[in-house]
Amino acid sequence: MIFLAGDIGGTTSRFQWWDSANTYCAPVVTYYESARFSSFADLLKTLLEDQHLTHVDYACFGLPGPVADREVTLTNLPWAISACELEAKLPLARVKLDNDFQVAALGLEHLHSDDVICLHKGNYDARANRLVIGAGTGLGVAPVYQLAGHFYPQPSEGGHMNFAPVNVEQEQLLQWFHANLERVTYENLLSGAGLENIYQFCFNREHPELPRAQIPCLSAAQVHAQAEAGDSAALAAIKIFVNIYGEFVGNAALLWPARGGIYLAGGIGAKIVKWMASDYFTKYFLDKDNMRAVVEKMPVYLVLDPLLGLKGAFSCAQRMATALV
Repeated sequence: MIFLAGDIGGTTSRFQWWDSANTYCAPVVTYYESARFSSFADLLKTLLEDQHLTHVDYACFGLPGPVADREVTLTNLPWAISACELEAKLPLARVKLDNDFQVAALGLEHLHSDDVICLHKGNYDARANRLVIGAGTGLGVAPVYQLAGHFYPQPSEGGHMNFAPVNVEQEQLLQWFHANLERVTYENLLSGAGLENIYQFCFNREHPELPRAQIPCLSAAQVHAQAEAGDSAALAAIKIFVNIYGEFVGNAALLWPARGGIYLAGGIGAKIVKWMASDYFTKYFLDKDNMRAVVEKMPVYLVLDPLLGLKGAFSCAQRMATALV
């Protein structure tokens, strides 16, 4: 049987395929720039041609958006996807579409000890639920409940909850975002684009005489590089970003207690490890007043493996073949 797994991101899409009859051939990861393609079907057609695949028995794709009735319209890409249409138009016998962080949660079982960093020890309970959160092109959230030793990830659009400032600085930041957005969500801040806008806010604070149109537009990667070089506006932006990240994770932990671990995935956290591992994060994670005792029991881990979502899709495809999903 031929299996195909895909982790679809707003920036990069990753794929693996493997033939269960050929145990000597290790799956190779293939990368594509998502924005190059006008549709997901076009991307899959290119993948199948590049890999010389004429038939796939089971395919599972983790996608950034709410999946309903085997269909999804993506949040950060102009794609509307139907599993039925993919099965009809492409040589894919059975297709499963899932929310990307729901799939990523399945990948946790395939991590090694050096794939994670503990940000907050907490009081780990192996019998308890988990929570997966991650800032990247967007902000993903997946509650995971445990039953009889098995983990069942749930889809969620928790990243789209309204941003709630907790201090004067964040109130000012919210007003900055309101210049372009009527409704400001946590994803508007805890994402690559969010970090870029936070940097502009910090730069403007240092140079209030400059019109907004003249403020430098740096990519998230450039903001990180500037922070590493000691630039004050970039350092302030990283600090605010990590503060709000900690705040959001603590809020989510109140909604979904996860003594089995809160796992932070996504592309950004692993690139700014030294700030995530500082009290910039943990102070705001724990700052819950009389609810501090609740959240401080929950361990928090930063996932370093960029292929967590792909590993989860890999696991999902295997479950499809054994009728576990």
